[in-house]
Amino acid sequence: MKLHVQQQQTVKLHLTQGLTQAIQLLQYSLAELNSRLDELSLENPLIERKDTDIPRSFYHKTNHQLQRDSGTAHEDLQGALKRQALDLQLSDREKRIFGYLVESLDSNGYVNEQLTFIASALSVPGEEVETVLAKLQTLEPAGVGARSLKECILIQLRRLPRQTADAENVISGYFELFAKKAWKELSARTGLSLSQLQDIQDLVAELSPRPGLLYEAEERNVYIEPDVIIYIQDGALSLELSSRSFPDIQLNSFYEPMLKARTNDDTAAFLSDKYSQWKWLDHALRQRRETMKRVMGEILVRQKDYFLKGKEKIQPLTLKDVADVLGIHESTVSRAVKGKFVQTPYELCELKRFFSAKVKDVSDGHTSSHTVKVQLRRLIEEENKMKPLSDQKLADLLKEQHGIVISRRTVAKYRDQLNILPSSVRKRYE
Repeated sequence: MKLHVQQQQTVKLHLTQGLTQAIQLLQYSLAELNSRLDELSLENPLIERKDTDIPRSFYHKTNHQLQRDSGTAHEDLQGALKRQALDLQLSDREKRIFGYLVESLDSNGYVNEQLTFIASALSVPGEEVETVLAKLQTLEPAGVGARSLKECILIQLRRLPRQTADAENVISGYFELFAKKAWKELSARTGLSLSQLQDIQDLVAELSPRPGLLYEAEERNVYIEPDVIIYIQDGALSLELSSRSFPDIQLNSFYEPMLKARTNDDTAAFLSDKYSQWKWLDHALRQRRETMKRVMGEILVRQKDYFLKGKEKIQPLTLKDVADVLGIHESTVSRAVKGKFVQTPYELCELKRFFSAKVKDVSDGHTSSHTVKVQLRRLIEEENKMKPLSDQKLADLLKEQHGIVISRRTVAKYRDQLNILPSSVRKRYE
């Protein structure tokens, strides 16, 4: 075997640490950026953040934020149940079982462990576990402590102040048929009319299939503030960047004399290194702000009809469309819009809302997939619920009424994305 020495020239993109950090900085959300700036400020005494503006009244204030404003702490599901249990007058033995049950609840508020396993783990009779579970199921939120969706619904039905015997009979005896909306077979088995079954369906729809999520949703609530605000003045569009999302930094004036002294000691070397970091961060923040202005400016041009005429007028637009006009890479546009929110005249939404695929129309032009979904939702909302529109009929109506050409399969895909059920399940009996 012979060995050969061969030279080969290759070109590789090498990202410096500074460039990598600048790319990360561009895609940071408001919360991520402020967290990163806090970290850098602690590491570098030269970095001083300029005062940011007070958030405008456009932000979305959730229940979690309202609780924080009022000074009340968030109570989780387990805490709420333990508080309510004070009125149950449980024995010490029952308290032990109750505590185990409460801690074993999943995020939906269900008991997933077998009661025989719990009894064995606690070395108590199974009957005692069932007794305590029954007490747990009397607490709020209604349905908590259920072992299945079927039981969860039954618990809630039995606590309603009205007569629910028919509904309880259907759920307890024919739950699978009910879940599949096999109304005709269900009617034959129960003797209830289709109209009565429809009433039961409407009643069950008012109940909560996952009661524990009430507390989970409050925990996940976030304080959303727009990164960009769009104004309409005299028919003209203008944009403003939030200084909290696109902040400025300044050099800490306390250290300026030391930087100018130009000594050769360790302190000077330390300050020189931190000054270089400050310069890089200042440049990166300015570049981030400028990139967002350019990207948002192009979105305003491309989506002018949306801002001036209404949400349904959104045009098809890709990241590449914007990148080509601005002379930047498509990934830069992607990072610039990632996790950013914009306050429009109609709504607070993510910037990615303005990017959607092209859908062909009858005039060989194109419309956006967002617009197609708006029209699709409207057709379904206005349909005769006793004779709901099939996916093929929806495709036909989109073409006839709006000039939109899509297949039945695409209608089904968009309908799924909108969380709209098929026509067979949407059908009502009255």
